[in-house]
Amino acid sequence: MSVNLSQEFKRKYQQLLGDRADKLFTAMEAKSLDSFRLNPLKADYQNVDCDKSQPIEYSNIGYYGNVDGNSIDHLAGYVYSQEPSAMYVSELVDPKPSESVLDLCAAPGSKSTYLATKMASQGLLVSNEINYKRAKVLSSNIERMGISNTVVTNNSPQDFEKPFAEYFDKILVDAPCSGEGMFRKDPDSVKYWSQEYVEQCANRQKHILDSAYQLLKPGGTLVYSTCTFAPEENEMNIDYFLNKYDDIELLPVTKYPGMEDGRPEWGNGNPELRKALRMFPDQFKGEGHFMCKMVKKGEPGKLHVKTFNDGIKKDDLALIQKFAKANLNQTPTNNLFKLNDFLYQAASFDTRFKKLHILRNGLKLGEFKKNRLEPDIAMILAIQPNELKTVYELNDEQFKKYLHGEALILQETPDFSNKWIGLSYRNKLFSWGRYSNKQIKNVYPKGLRR
Repeated sequence: MSVNLSQEFKRKYQQLLGDRADKLFTAMEAKSLDSFRLNPLKADYQNVDCDKSQPIEYSNIGYYGNVDGNSIDHLAGYVYSQEPSAMYVSELVDPKPSESVLDLCAAPGSKSTYLATKMASQGLLVSNEINYKRAKVLSSNIERMGISNTVVTNNSPQDFEKPFAEYFDKILVDAPCSGEGMFRKDPDSVKYWSQEYVEQCANRQKHILDSAYQLLKPGGTLVYSTCTFAPEENEMNIDYFLNKYDDIELLPVTKYPGMEDGRPEWGNGNPELRKALRMFPDQFKGEGHFMCKMVKKGEPGKLHVKTFNDGIKKDDLALIQKFAKANLNQTPTNNLFKLNDFLYQAASFDTRFKKLHILRNGLKLGEFKKNRLEPDIAMILAIQPNELKTVYELNDEQFKKYLHGEALILQETPDFSNKWIGLSYRNKLFSWGRYSNKQIKNVYPKGLRR
């Protein structure tokens, strides 16, 4: 599909880039590159059918190539399709397992899921999205990748400011932007572009950055990124931010071949902006991006954390133990809490989260129903096969039928002493099955069926 760039857009970048502009416009007509990354939260995460012959230099889990969204690799959370330029953002954040991290504009979840894998699903990751529909997609991607350390929220950045002041060690602002760098990937978005829209985005980004400043601990790291070329949304905004807060400092970042310095001449001549980086598709194997890394000077104060009650009663605990004894090799005991009739393994018990709209707090383990615990698919996507009493490997025909929503009639009489079994295909867990009388009843969520 051709990218129909407006004359206004072309004139702007001809003025900014001179003779190079035509090379950029030509690159924006070329086919965008597909890429994916693996999920090291899986014990055998290298066991995928995807082509791994073209590794991405700056990511030890990233590869050029495409992924089949209907494949077991995708359904079981072994792979995630992500644009190659965008992968570098999470590498810049470089979160550690012991840290509290905020992804402030997180949907659809490509960067959050990357951050969680770098944290080994430990510490605390808060993934926020202001748009409810997009936040639901974010939550489902967190679930598919088997992530347990994440609180998914549906709030404005301003909602965080009072309860979470100077709370986070690291913050990512992957700001909503005019999307110029993604025009060749989404040519239809070109029709929404105007200089007025660019300026609207830049103004909104300033407010998001102001919120991020309030939430960042002294000594903490803030990474800002966009997928646009626009100086108004990039160098100009960072120059604004550095001038407004004298305790914010830009940090140098490693630049791989094809990555370029930020442009001081596009940000009031501030020489510090060379520390930022740009990716233009005429020079770099990926879409257009801008990103930079900043630190807030100072020493963090001590946080006083109040925790909420887990809500689990004696009868609930008995049902958990009964389920675990029958179906698991160990009983989950850490960070359990009950909300309504659902059982979760919490990412955080901090009462501050009571002030936010929470879509997911950690790992959803199951639902209490009529004196029993029924497990949730999120649990099966987050555990390893050796944690289950029984794993049943499906053949090609069984897998196809199960994805379609059919029950499986077994010809043999298997030695299953338990009711809930893990279902695997090509040695990848992807669902529960409920076994009874030589039949595996289908409990695969209807929204995931093919």
